[in-house]
Amino acid sequence: MTSSLGTNCSTETKTDTEIFFHTGMSHCVKHLQFTKWPDHGTPVSADFFIKYVRYVRKSHITGPLIVHCSAGVGRTGVLICVDVVFCAIEKNYSFNILNIVTQMRKQRQGMIQTKEQYHFCYEVVVEVLQNLLTLS
Repeated sequence: MTSSLGTNCSTETKTDTEIFFHTGMSHCVKHLQFTKWPDHGTPVSADFFIKYVRYVRKSHITGPLIVHCSAGVGRTGVLICVDVVFCAIEKNYSFNILNIVTQMRKQRQGMIQTKEQYHFCYEVVVEVLQNLLTLS
């Protein structure tokens, strides 16, 4: 299934059920893919990316959430950083993007590969906070 979040952003959603024969238990795996995001680059629009992250968060029900791109550091780092900030905003916690990236890099070297990706994290957060201010 392909869904469009906008003209410059599309996603693919696929749901699989895996049955483990040795236990008989089944697990549902939902695969969400942001299809228009170039390696080492950023999405065309912060707004579309915000919608995608919200969609991911709404789609996640239980269990671990796994994020990965081809190398697992650039685009992955951006999504994780933005998700951490979204959590902080929801809980009214203070946050510091530099500290978030530093902590991520302690766990996986190279998270957020380019200055454009790092800048994009700030762009997303500014847009989210501006939207919150206009709702008030």
